[in-house]
Amino acid sequence: MNKVLEVRGLVKKYTPTAGVDGVSFTLRSGRILAYLGHNGAGKTTTVRSVLGLIKMNAGLVSYRGKEYDTSSGEYDRVRAEYGVCMDTPGFYQDMPALKNLELFAGFYGLTGGEFAGRAEALLKKLELYEVRNNPVKTYSKGMAQKLALARALLHGPRVLFLDEPMTGLDPAARILMRGLLKELAEKEGMAVFLTSHDLNEVEQLADDICILEKGKIILSGELEELKKSFLKAFVYSLTLQDEPSGAAAAALAGDLGAEKYSLEGASLRLERAAALDLLDASAACAKAGLKLAEFKRLTAGLEKIYFDSINRNEKSV
Repeated sequence: MNKVLEVRGLVKKYTPTAGVDGVSFTLRSGRILAYLGHNGAGKTTTVRSVLGLIKMNAGLVSYRGKEYDTSSGEYDRVRAEYGVCMDTPGFYQDMPALKNLELFAGFYGLTGGEFAGRAEALLKKLELYEVRNNPVKTYSKGMAQKLALARALLHGPRVLFLDEPMTGLDPAARILMRGLLKELAEKEGMAVFLTSHDLNEVEQLADDICILEKGKIILSGELEELKKSFLKAFVYSLTLQDEPSGAAAAALAGDLGAEKYSLEGASLRLERAAALDLLDASAACAKAGLKLAEFKRLTAGLEKIYFDSINRNEKSV
C-alpha cells in the first residue's frame, strides 16, 4: 500500500516528563491504523501536532512524499486533504444538521449541487437523512457523533483522523460505523488514523497498531502478525469430522509433536515449538484414521497484546 503520511521523530514537550518523545508512524492508503494508549499517554498531543494545531519541538511530517513544516501556510493545503472527527464534536446547536454541514462545507469551497449530493449520500449512509432538518440540540450523542463523521467526509479527504469514533453509539450504530470505515479504507483507499479505548472494537477494525506509553511508542506493527507473535508457542485448532477417543487424540497429538494438547468434543487444541502446515496435519489425521474438517492457527487477542506490552514496558523502566 502507498505511504500517504509519515511522521518521524515527533517531539512535543510540555514538561520534561509530559508530551510525546520521538514518535514515528506511517499511514498508508487503504489501511486503518489504531493509535492506542492510556489517558495521558500522548495520543491527543500527537494528533494536534500532526494537524499543526500546536507546534512541534522536533520531528518531520511528510505527506505524499514531501516534507512540510506543520506551522507553515503551505501546510494549509495539506490539511485541506484531512478529515477530522473528534470525540466531542462542536456544532451550532440551534441550527439544523444540514445547515451545519453546509456551513462547514463552505470552508472547503463545497457549495451548490456538489454539496447537496455529497451531503445527501453521507446522511443516508449514516441514517441521518430523515432528521437532517432537525436542530443539532435534538440529537443524541451517538447521532451527533455520526454527524461529525459526515462533516469530516464531506470534502472527500485522503486521510481521516478519528478520536474515539464509537463514543455514544448503540450496537446497531457501531456496526454501521464499522462497516463504513472499512469501506472507506478498502474501497476508497482512504488512510485512517483512529484512537480508541475500546480494544474489542479496534480489533475488528484495525490493520496496524501503535501502542503509546508515557509519550513513547512501545510497540507497533501489523495487527495480525502481532497476534501471532504474542503467543509463546505455535497454537493450532484441529476440528475433526468425528469426535475421537482419548487414546486417538493423544496419539495424534504425539505424532504432531505437540508439547501440550487438549480435546473438547471434536476439537483438538495443540501447542508446538515449531510451525505446522495443513498438509502435515492432514497426513497425521489420515494416519490415525481421522478426517480433518478444519485447521487453523490460533492467535492472541488485542487485549493481551496491549496489556502485555504495557506491563513489560513498566517493568523495564
